[in-house]
Amino acid sequence: MDAREKLEARLVHLKPILAAGGRSITVTSVDEPQVTFTVSGFCKGCACSSSYKESLEQLVADTCPGLTEINFLEN
Repeated sequence: MDAREKLEARLVHLKPILAAGGRSITVTSVDEPQVTFTVSGFCKGCACSSSYKESLEQLVADTCPGLTEINFLEN
């Protein structure tokens, strides 16, 4: 299983919960040491925005420690 598949597997249980609130997270690209997520439906610049980014950064560190550059595209 490659890094993208590992991350998608970790996110699969969150996607229906996020979708119910009009939000989504997608792994857009993985090119070690970089990973890019596309996120939509989250507030920009508020506490919840930084909270989900920190959570995703921790998820990446736990799942794929070789991915050290984490980028977010807001849709």
